[in-house]
Amino acid sequence: MNNNLYLPIFIFILSILNLKAQNASDLSMDDSLLRVDEIFILGNKKTKEQIILREMSLKKGIFSTLDNIKKSIELDKINIINTNLFNTVSIDILEDSEKASINIFVQVDERWYFFPTPLLDIADRNLMDWLINREGDVNRFNYGLRLTQYNLGGQNQTLKFIGKVGFERNLLIDYMIPFIDKDQKHGLRFTYSYNESENASFITKDHVPDFFDSDIINKNQYFASTSYTYRPSFYNFHQISLSYLYSEISDTVLRLNPNYHFNQEKKQSYFGLSYNFISDHRNNKRFATSGTFLQASLETIGLGHRDQFNISTISLKFNKYTPLSDDFFLANGIIGLQTFPEEQPYFNYQGLGYNQVLARGFELDLIEGSSFLLQKNTLRKKIFDWSKDIRKVMPISQFAQFRMATYFKFFADFAWVDNYPNYEISNRLTNQLLYSFGVGLDLVAMYDLVLRLEYSYNSENERNFALNIKADL
Repeated sequence: MNNNLYLPIFIFILSILNLKAQNASDLSMDDSLLRVDEIFILGNKKTKEQIILREMSLKKGIFSTLDNIKKSIELDKINIINTNLFNTVSIDILEDSEKASINIFVQVDERWYFFPTPLLDIADRNLMDWLINREGDVNRFNYGLRLTQYNLGGQNQTLKFIGKVGFERNLLIDYMIPFIDKDQKHGLRFTYSYNESENASFITKDHVPDFFDSDIINKNQYFASTSYTYRPSFYNFHQISLSYLYSEISDTVLRLNPNYHFNQEKKQSYFGLSYNFISDHRNNKRFATSGTFLQASLETIGLGHRDQFNISTISLKFNKYTPLSDDFFLANGIIGLQTFPEEQPYFNYQGLGYNQVLARGFELDLIEGSSFLLQKNTLRKKIFDWSKDIRKVMPISQFAQFRMATYFKFFADFAWVDNYPNYEISNRLTNQLLYSFGVGLDLVAMYDLVLRLEYSYNSENERNFALNIKADL
């Protein structure tokens, strides 16, 4: 039966049985046990019911008090929203006092799931790195196509394809299957990527990567990984990944930096094994205002390398989000990383500035080291949060819920990076306390898109303006 027919049917049943229906927030407290008779999902034109039911602690046939049911409803709404499959989620109940039971109605508004997007991006780490360090060089643009299919088959699977040419050439295929079993706890993920370029970053000088360019390909890289995922509860997630990487550089790059690969090799290939644990209790994964986030990772690479090349990495991340009074929100986070051994080839260097991990105010700097610690703090004040149904002018229903929110913020970051041994060419910011503080605006739009405008002052007496996408904490 079409889900959209459930509502009028139950209105008819309501008139016959003379039951009293109320929104969960309007119901009075009651310590007696109620039985959940049925859970009805409405509005899921594509998403399978079991994907939504997987995110709910309320199950058919359970007994609970009305107070606990109301609390579960609020948590279940957050869990369903955090699938990123829906614009809005509402949960209402229909109570039958004579039978001491309730029916639950979950109404969802599905998002748009297929995004064929033209790509135009820069080859540098962030916008400010490109504008200042590269003087806005338009030759460093990449362009291409991104095809992303979310909620494939209504099973919350994601298939992504990215093809880019320009400053460098990239190909990425990523397929994520969250559940492969009936209990919806076990999943798989497959990733393949290829990169090649005549432009090669062969060394970092004073925290800015130095590039070499010629008419031949100076670097190419293949990467493939297979991951097994296990999600035993709503909030905890385990992932074990086996990966393979092949990297090759030109003779010129090897001559410019003999330490680019391990043991001065022109070609380097190896397997890697990693374990990742996540405990996510945020109210919104893309822009959280309450809850906590914990991530712990272990990785070893170099498996199968003929010369016993091996690097191990341990990382830990914890964020806490605290709602305060008068629309103020506090966010605190800490992330640390340690690699073994300390001496590593340049190709495997890590630090602040890689993978969007950086201290605000140091967007221009790549601060490399065998270990680092970064502590971030943000105090936000919500200025406004406005949403409107624009179905009259927007024919596509998945984009009919327009939203715009603005937060003013103060922030302060503190960091320490341990320099690599004998790495004097880029050590100005290592082995010392780094700090920055500043003000900014966070603009949150529909589909939880975030645009950050930030002005900062750092421990190097530098004043910086930064424009970024995605939440900083």
